[in-house]
Amino acid sequence: MTAATYALLGVGAAVPEQVRGNDDPLFEPLRRAAGTGGEHALFYGNRERRVLAPGGSLSALTAKAGAAALTDAGLTVADVDRLYGYVSVSEFITPNELYAVHREMGLSQGTLVVPVQADFINFLMGVVLAWEALRAGSIQHALVAVGSAWTRNIDYTQGHAIGIGDGAGAVVVGAGDRLTLVDWAADTFSDEYGAMMMGARPESGLPHPTYGIAPTSGVKAFLNSGMNGPPRLVERLLAKHGVAREDVTLMSHQASRKLMDHWAQEIRPREYLDTFEDYGNMVHASMPVTLARFHRELRTKYLVMVGLGIGAHQMALLVRV
Repeated sequence: MTAATYALLGVGAAVPEQVRGNDDPLFEPLRRAAGTGGEHALFYGNRERRVLAPGGSLSALTAKAGAAALTDAGLTVADVDRLYGYVSVSEFITPNELYAVHREMGLSQGTLVVPVQADFINFLMGVVLAWEALRAGSIQHALVAVGSAWTRNIDYTQGHAIGIGDGAGAVVVGAGDRLTLVDWAADTFSDEYGAMMMGARPESGLPHPTYGIAPTSGVKAFLNSGMNGPPRLVERLLAKHGVAREDVTLMSHQASRKLMDHWAQEIRPREYLDTFEDYGNMVHASMPVTLARFHRELRTKYLVMVGLGIGAHQMALLVRV
């Protein structure tokens, strides 16, 4: 008897209509800080980003991505057994706004909601958790949906602010024979706990929590595990399955060209697809949004998606095309 294979059955994405270019007055503090080094030297490469309008609903945007994924899979809300994912920054500290996505989509009362608080690999971890539930025989279909609107929670004097954009992406996971899930690998760097975090920063003068990178430990984490961890993780995963680099398309977390160019040089995939120039760093949503744009154009035998997150942790997912 042949074991069932599980796959990404449908992919969807949604981005806000508002476009913010690098010439926006909001970025004037960053232009003045150009050439000062430190964090400001680490983040560059996008031309614009999408921004959720004031009063705009991130849960509605995420639900739109989820609905698109279901349509792409040829399924309906009645087919969804579980909803994995995350919405950030959520309306409340708890519960996560993923419950509002469940409501917006009209999912059934029996559909379990599983918020995955694993910034920034919420999407990949959601796919892995859904896959494990499928293999256990607990469910038949899962929807993984993530939405990010960090443009509302950024200190625009900080270097990482230049890249941040908003967006949402989703996939349906179930039994299938295209974009099949092969394996995953992960590393944890708990010694970096606190080096990068979202929290209250009274010194910023802002009334809401903001993301921040510690001047010493945060920059060190970026330059060490951030630069070199993903290539090592991908190499380990490919070697385990005897997959050659020339048979791989790479998609990744897209925080900065500094990271992405280094990863491309070290991993050397046949193709490296991203949406960074147009959409910037959509934090949790970059990979599913990029996948939604390119999934019908993949030309290699395998796809690798690799991400990293604060905590710190990294995850790579190997998919057979």
